[in-house]
Amino acid sequence: MVSVFADKYFLFPVVAIALTGVMVLLCRWAFSRPKGGSLVRRTDYSATEKDKFGLLVDVKTTGSYNEARVAVSTLRDLGIKATAARTNDGWTVYVWPKDEGPARGFLNN
Repeated sequence: MVSVFADKYFLFPVVAIALTGVMVLLCRWAFSRPKGGSLVRRTDYSATEKDKFGLLVDVKTTGSYNEARVAVSTLRDLGIKATAARTNDGWTVYVWPKDEGPARGFLNN
């Protein structure tokens, strides 16, 4: 025989509402403005100088994002690791120093 008590019917909704409230507060904190201490990483899409990318070497600068993505795709199809970034001069394609010569050769043809 199963016994059902009134306190079990009362306890479950209280716990469910409390957990929902905690989740709402956690989400508000996680997605709040940067001054509020959010842990969600903010992405900076502003243009920067060409020399701010560490060891990567710039091989080509284009005027549009699409041209840069086509160049990156072409280099990746040839086995060269490449990426594109927005710089003050436009969209720049970057490769590792060991791949600079072949990348310039492929992109200049």
